[in-house]
Amino acid sequence: MKKGTERSMKKWRSFLLAAAMLLLPVTANGATEADGGQEERVEITDLDGKTYIFDGPIDKVIVEWSGGGGPFFTIASLFGEDFYQHLANLDGTLPDNRMDQYEQYLKDVPQLADLPYFGKMGDDTFDVEAAVASGADAVLVPLDLKPSIAESYQPKLEAAGIPVIYIDYHQETPEHHTQSIELIGKLFGREERARELIDYYTEMVTGVYERVEKLLETNERPMVHVEVGMGGPTAVVKAFSNDYSWGKLIYSVGGRTTGEGVVEKQGEIQNEYLLSLDPDKIFLCGAYWPDQEDSLRMGYIGTEEEIRKRAASYFETRAGWSQLSAWKNGEVYLLSHVMARDVFDCVTIEALAKFVWPGEFEDVDPAEDLQDFYERFLPFTYGGIWYLKY
Repeated sequence: MKKGTERSMKKWRSFLLAAAMLLLPVTANGATEADGGQEERVEITDLDGKTYIFDGPIDKVIVEWSGGGGPFFTIASLFGEDFYQHLANLDGTLPDNRMDQYEQYLKDVPQLADLPYFGKMGDDTFDVEAAVASGADAVLVPLDLKPSIAESYQPKLEAAGIPVIYIDYHQETPEHHTQSIELIGKLFGREERARELIDYYTEMVTGVYERVEKLLETNERPMVHVEVGMGGPTAVVKAFSNDYSWGKLIYSVGGRTTGEGVVEKQGEIQNEYLLSLDPDKIFLCGAYWPDQEDSLRMGYIGTEEEIRKRAASYFETRAGWSQLSAWKNGEVYLLSHVMARDVFDCVTIEALAKFVWPGEFEDVDPAEDLQDFYERFLPFTYGGIWYLKY
């Protein structure tokens, strides 16, 4: 049987099984009380709490948010250089928002350029008909997209027999990270490789958190201002709360943010308010946003000299910033915005801990550990600048 025909038959069997299961009782956690079924069937519960049953490991998925927080890097970690064979598409978030990575990854895996583009769910350009015609067995979507697609794309895809399965790296909890990795590994029949990835991640973050817990027994939390440098120094000042994204990561390693009690997740704060807080440390996050000429550029693009020059412009341009204690004391740190909310942010947790507690984490080398992660799990060439002390 040809591969395309076999995949279509497997998809049709999964659809018939899902339709039949609608007639069965549903348990409290959303699973259907079916009988034993086939011995090799795959049963997973996604991060939205819904349980799905397949008649075996799946072959190909539609992905969203390949540029960060989605399943792209997890699938690459599970399969290596042939991972593209298990992608029905490549959404635009990688080339649009992470151009430097995309260009490097094309050199390593040129077949990425041949993957279909269906548009993006997040900006209402997604082509449902093309997605259904792709022969994908499922869609893997970050949980953050649910409010945007639950009443639009999801019903259409599920009516065509393609389940929408939610993962989550954005909550920045080890539990959600490991559950997402385990779920994707099980879906593809790559449980052993997924376990390697989970063990690596868990060992690193557990080691960091144990050390931080001891530090907080005798030390106060330093105040950290963390800001994404997309708009450059002339953009409004924005901060994170302690329980969202970069703010949550900083809080997890013993810091506290300038957005604490002021913004719900991430939002604008007055420059005068920031100056009054006089944070102990300032973290600026960069990436390669081609349309943002003044952005802080990090990753595969830029030299240390160029990155430091762009970072210094914040303290030269913004009123009062040159008088901040963090600047005077050399407590300014630069990170790639790419390095959060994904399978490799275990290294970022380590880097943040080193930035918050430099003396206590002198033995840690985040750049070296990120290279180790690439060499162990990803089919891409390591390079670039992802973490830097000004």
